[in-house]
Amino acid sequence: MLAFVLFFAAFLRIINLNQSLWLDEAFQAKAIANFSLSGLLNVYLKNDFNPPLSYLVNFFFSKIFGNSEVALRLPSVVFGVATVYLVYLIAREVLPKKVAHWPALLLATSGLHLYYSQEARMYSLVTLAVTGSFFCLIRLIRSGSHQWQYFFFLTSLLYSHYLAWFVLPAQAVAVFLLDRSKFKKVFLLQLASVLTFIPWLPTLFSQVKVGLASAAASPAWSSVVGGVSFKNLSLIPVKFLVGRIAIDNNFVFALVLAVPLALSSWLIILALKAKPKLSFAKVVIFSWLVLPFLLIVLVSVKVPVLAYFRLLFLLPAFYLGLVLGASLLKKNYQGLALAFFLVLNLTASAVYLLNPKFHREDWRGLVKVLVEKNLNLQPVVIIPVVDAPLKYYYAGNIVASDNLASVLDARQIWLVPYAEAIFDPSLTSRQKLELSGFKPNFVRHFTGDLTLIQYIK
Repeated sequence: MLAFVLFFAAFLRIINLNQSLWLDEAFQAKAIANFSLSGLLNVYLKNDFNPPLSYLVNFFFSKIFGNSEVALRLPSVVFGVATVYLVYLIAREVLPKKVAHWPALLLATSGLHLYYSQEARMYSLVTLAVTGSFFCLIRLIRSGSHQWQYFFFLTSLLYSHYLAWFVLPAQAVAVFLLDRSKFKKVFLLQLASVLTFIPWLPTLFSQVKVGLASAAASPAWSSVVGGVSFKNLSLIPVKFLVGRIAIDNNFVFALVLAVPLALSSWLIILALKAKPKLSFAKVVIFSWLVLPFLLIVLVSVKVPVLAYFRLLFLLPAFYLGLVLGASLLKKNYQGLALAFFLVLNLTASAVYLLNPKFHREDWRGLVKVLVEKNLNLQPVVIIPVVDAPLKYYYAGNIVASDNLASVLDARQIWLVPYAEAIFDPSLTSRQKLELSGFKPNFVRHFTGDLTLIQYIK
């Protein structure tokens, strides 16, 4: 059964792996292509807001396999499948044997985990690191083994994503509740792991400074990056259940999700109220799913970091809780409940994989049209802070929007008004073009809120 689950997980994750890169992936691709290792660590990442491990993985992997979409994303595929395997090992440790394969199967078919296992970013990596840390913690508590493996995964999660740091205090609580005799050992391993982060602290401080300056310069950015709001909070269970797909009519979408949301909530509550004989599993799920989430929400009140995709590392615990809750139902209903979520996963994943509407921003499609239409190689204008995906695919004349005046003598100008709502809400570039005698002649829309406009005099 395990071999089938892992094969199926890998199979799903290689379908449409060559989708167009979107903005954040293109930033990462640009960084590893344009900077040396020293420049990446000491220059580029000081202006980013992420630890370096994901960049380092892509940097060294690209030296062998190149910078194609597939090559950039392949490490995330591997991390995703490895996470499925670790979830199986955890479930075998803490859940009843009869349902131990279900969390891995649900994670393998999860639309959300599938999506981010196909993205050249850090989310699949940090989910693997957190999952590995919990597996090793369980083994450490039960048998005293896996100490150095625990240290390895802890250090990996620290260097993968800053929000994963909240797992450490949650794990300390878990050890305190399950076996206080192991608390000192776990604390020392955590301390040793944290100490390895000291060399990165100057870069972290620089990142915080840059982040605060960016938030001050563009207040609208806070709503994008993840402030605490009803929408951001409600999206977490929704996306955990169906991934990145949606129905345009919000009322219909809410009706479709009503039963999955209610059933999953009920099963998680059942899991957290499990009888003493299942207290080990209950504590693991509580310390993995609930405590980090609460801590992140509290921090997000001041620092806007709350977004469902940044919480992907909680998804394995969500499925462990779901399966534990289902195992507490009457025998006739256990399989029915789990089959319901499996069908939901398969449906959501199929819709995502087979419907281009739910794929990433189609920069490749935009550039294909641009090359076909822009035979005279006229300038293409875009806001400079979001030009990475355009530059990844297009080798022509790209002009920063704040340098628009330098090309107003051209006969035609192409505009890619990407991220206008954030960086140019007053539509300054369009106004300058129209005041200079340009009029829109051609408009084409692409997946991911992308638009290409041709202006001519």
